[in-house]
Amino acid sequence: MKLKVRLWGCLFLIFMNVVPALFAGNESQTALQEVKLQLKWVHQFEFAGYYAAIEKGFYSELGIHVDLLLPDGQMSPVEKVVKGEADFGITSSDILLARSKNKKLVVLSSIFQHSPNALLVSAASGITNPRQLAGKTIALESDSAEIIAFLEQASVFPGIQDIKPLKYDAIQLFNGETDAISSYITDEPFLLDRLGFKYNVLIPMSGGIDFYGDLLFTSEELIAENPELVANFRKASLRGWKYAMDHPFEIVDLQ
Repeated sequence: MKLKVRLWGCLFLIFMNVVPALFAGNESQTALQEVKLQLKWVHQFEFAGYYAAIEKGFYSELGIHVDLLLPDGQMSPVEKVVKGEADFGITSSDILLARSKNKKLVVLSSIFQHSPNALLVSAASGITNPRQLAGKTIALESDSAEIIAFLEQASVFPGIQDIKPLKYDAIQLFNGETDAISSYITDEPFLLDRLGFKYNVLIPMSGGIDFYGDLLFTSEELIAENPELVANFRKASLRGWKYAMDHPFEIVDLQ
């Protein structure tokens, strides 16, 4: 898979909390146990640690075969795991809202220390702060707690005229379908730059909204049923992230 995003933006955001025990003792199994990992976006360096763990055999060393699931635009990673359609998922701090609604989910690791989620608006619109989005349309991805908090802080949510689901590119902003889109600052800006489209970035951290970014999670049910599998999956995933951070140019060129 060719990862077509800005590498260094992700490197700045990624927070690793890997202890030496992650590399202690590999277990071998004759048959690999298949698990499904639900990504929250299309393939890009945002998920480099999981690609590395697959490519380098870190999962298979621990008896695990991983299938990566792309988003279908219908259900969020949280919903996929809750419904049993995925064993593990990647989501944002929205998982706290899910827990508050009695969805039995557990965070295994915070991969990004800061959320890269932001709002993009056309420079031609003259919009430079979230208060100017009152009465405008906006396209949001399903896991956008920090964006919603940012807008509520500016007293313009839920007064926004029209909320649309976000497509997996920046075309909605480029062709004028919407006034603003939620975006990873490591992703859509790169695409818009290539198109020569001028835009402004509204960052929640500018308003004091500072959430974790990508979180690796699973269900309480899977932990209870197979704690060894969960522990090994986490171990191999973090080992993959360590490798990806040590060898970024190798991993970014994975086909």
